[in-house]
Amino acid sequence: MKYAFFLGCNIPARLEQYETASRAVLSRLGVGLIDYREFTCCGYPLRNIDRKAYLLSAAGNLALAEQDGVNIMALCKCCFGTLKEAQHILGQEEALRAEINDLLAQRNLS
Repeated sequence: MKYAFFLGCNIPARLEQYETASRAVLSRLGVGLIDYREFTCCGYPLRNIDRKAYLLSAAGNLALAEQDGVNIMALCKCCFGTLKEAQHILGQEEALRAEINDLLAQRNLS
């Protein structure tokens, strides 16, 4: 079993012990983690400022994992909630999803 390991912004900057402990425990459990250098901020800080930018940031991260057919494991509760909410919104709003997908296509993502 493998997961895209999403650290977001806070884990590497302020909570490194979460990453260290998670890697140790998950390794012992036989869970594989894939690190993506291309992962960006989940978009949480943009949620109430620019909805499209927030969704684009989240969707880009979701698309990276989706390309490899793996689910994302997020350690940060804000990142988890943001990615989950973006996935839900884009699943419901077809026109917005098409617009975000057009923008992602410019980064060779979809």
